[in-house]
Amino acid sequence: MRTIKELLELMLENKGLFTHGLCKWILLLYFNDEISRKEYLTLMNYIENNRPSILSSLNCFLSQASSAYYWKEGDIKPRIKWIQKHIKINS
Repeated sequence: MRTIKELLELMLENKGLFTHGLCKWILLLYFNDEISRKEYLTLMNYIENNRPSILSSLNCFLSQASSAYYWKEGDIKPRIKWIQKHIKINS
């Protein structure tokens, strides 16, 4: 199994699969056989355990009960920034 860093880098290599949010992006990586089931579950768990801070995603904290998105749906820019931050953390 690849490391978190490698999996996050793979996400950036597959920006074309992004449509709505991080979870769907990862699911499409899995459906396209880019990652294994174990890697899918690992990434999903990593995201859940490393939610963005209130400073990077006020939307996440204001709409936790009504929205599954940490950032505005369909906006890839904050997601790329989060991924890049976590690549550095896992280096």
